[in-house]
Amino acid sequence: MSRTAEPAKNPKFGLPFPPHSRAALGSVLWGQFLCLFLFSGCAQWSKDQAVSEPSPLLARPRRGPDSVLVETVLVRFPKAKLPEFQQIWGEIDETFLPMETRERLDLNGLRVGLVISELPKAIRDQIAETSHDQSTDVLEHAGLAADSDNMTRRLQCRAGRRKELFLRNDLSEPLTVLTVLDSATQGQTFEKANALFDLRAIPHGDTQTTVELTPEVQYGELKHSYVTSEIGMRPELRRASENWQELKIVTRLKLGQVLVVTASQPTKALGKAFFTTKTADQSEEYTILLLRVVETQLDELFDPDSVAQAQALTER
Repeated sequence: MSRTAEPAKNPKFGLPFPPHSRAALGSVLWGQFLCLFLFSGCAQWSKDQAVSEPSPLLARPRRGPDSVLVETVLVRFPKAKLPEFQQIWGEIDETFLPMETRERLDLNGLRVGLVISELPKAIRDQIAETSHDQSTDVLEHAGLAADSDNMTRRLQCRAGRRKELFLRNDLSEPLTVLTVLDSATQGQTFEKANALFDLRAIPHGDTQTTVELTPEVQYGELKHSYVTSEIGMRPELRRASENWQELKIVTRLKLGQVLVVTASQPTKALGKAFFTTKTADQSEEYTILLLRVVETQLDELFDPDSVAQAQALTER
């Protein structure tokens, strides 16, 4: 299971981001978002250190042609900041999804948008406040202040392959998830639950990537199972799981664009179960998932063979 991912480190504000492969792009959007987005991580970057640059004494790891680097963070909002939380939608595009999809997500308490310029001020301010809390609060620094931590994570994805993007972890209380599908309301309660997205990324040769997010709950005790992979079958400890394919979020992202996923207001159904979090002092907060594609390996103009190879890997 790909539950752990290396937390990203933080550049200082106001410093240009050093180039890293073709994904750096040099765009203003990239620089603005990166400084803010990575500022919420748990460690500091020096100004001369590039993202994921290996030591010059070590060979640079080879990535497959279908490789995609995705970066995510959960931003927590106290309930007292609900007005600021709701204001963000004035600066976020929701029309990129078909109306039918938006209506189905809304019935289940989910709201999805796309940032194509600067992050809304309310999100920027909350990231800055969170960064300060991480330097002064032991629980925040350790990622234990709530059942949704706010560490920036970087996920190395292969085309169409599953990655687990956790939203709420190791819940001590039962998690009840309500869904409204085909005009029928259903409810399920899960013990010892984790709420997550099944994340899949499919790169295209035009520097764009299709991102798929499917809601899922893992629950119960760990049990032995067998997993089939390219190299054969291997034993693995896994929990039982339930997913909702009807609520899959599918969008095509350009480098630098930011996908925003959170609960609609007032919170309800699956959105409430996934995007509210309980803190160490038993208060509730709202969470916002920010996701962007940092890097892809494909270039249909200069390397069409790799594009064809990646497509073949995706379809296998």
